[in-house]
Amino acid sequence: GAAALLGATAVSLSLANGPSSAWWVGLWESPLGPAIGGHALSARAWVNEGLMGVFFFLVGLEIKEELRHGALTSVKKAALPAIAALGGMVTPMAVYAAAQGFLPVAARSLSGLAVPMATDIAFAMAIFGLFRSKMPASSSAFLLTLATVDDFGAIFVLATCFAANVSLGFLGLASALTAALGWIGCGPRKCNDARVFTAGGVGIWWSLLRAGVSAEVAGVLAALCVSTTAEGPPGAIEDPLAERMIRRLAPLSTFGIMPLFALANTGIPLMGVMKGVSGPGAGAAAGIAAGLVLGKPLGIFGFTWLATKLNIADMPTGMGNNHLSIVSMLGAIGFTMCLLLTEVAIPAPIQALPKLSVLVASTAACV
Repeated sequence: GAAALLGATAVSLSLANGPSSAWWVGLWESPLGPAIGGHALSARAWVNEGLMGVFFFLVGLEIKEELRHGALTSVKKAALPAIAALGGMVTPMAVYAAAQGFLPVAARSLSGLAVPMATDIAFAMAIFGLFRSKMPASSSAFLLTLATVDDFGAIFVLATCFAANVSLGFLGLASALTAALGWIGCGPRKCNDARVFTAGGVGIWWSLLRAGVSAEVAGVLAALCVSTTAEGPPGAIEDPLAERMIRRLAPLSTFGIMPLFALANTGIPLMGVMKGVSGPGAGAAAGIAAGLVLGKPLGIFGFTWLATKLNIADMPTGMGNNHLSIVSMLGAIGFTMCLLLTEVAIPAPIQALPKLSVLVASTAACV
């Protein structure tokens, strides 16, 4: 999965800086498909607002599995990684803001303040898998829970802070559809038909898109409506719908959607980067780099260490400070989530340098 993502990034960067750069950049800006709300979405928007909804649906399913059967089933289990995630969200933003004070006034920008708060759960777990055998088993659950709570934070920010010209009517429709889907999935009958949740998810997505809210959040809302218990006939092998959908969607997300997202969003013309080194794009890029490389590990490690010293929570069995430092660095891999936040938070004309900053900082965290 990580190799596919890195490969797609390399291809996109190469095409954006080669003879076909104008074609490649224009390809993703071209309108595609039917008009929604009076205008057609670009190819990039279909990836970011549409296909990423499937990615978030998968994330939502994994979050619900953790809530019902995994590391988030009790407050005691979730306390320490949740505290670590909080540190990993607020500290990078504080470092981002502090970094602006060291820059010329013309280069300062707070537009990307929320960008370094995110962790790419899929990428972080993929890198962790390379040396999983040398880490205690508890560290895997710790990282997964940390990244899950982190994703909650990023999703909340996407849904609330970057909504523009919100239509209350369509927002109400999305709420009604979510409530209905929740009753269908988790009510007395517990629907076990994936097609129902697919249709419901599309309806919620369309409503949120028309409402002016980040439509990819529809994936999480639909996923939280899916039952995590088996509802097959008597004597049938237990195979809950949530687990079936995770098995089916995980390869599609890993080898299809995520590489497509990288192709659509990492085609950064380096000449455009050079032109923006003295403007607000430079301030955003510096803040993002500092927030990810310094703020994220410091926040995760520092909040965890403080929580254990104050006896608020106990360190997971087998984990020491050396293991915690590794997990803290993996939490700094922002990649997908940070690029998505960059797309919605930072004005398009100055996005090139901040995006490059996300790529470089996330790569540094991998190393």
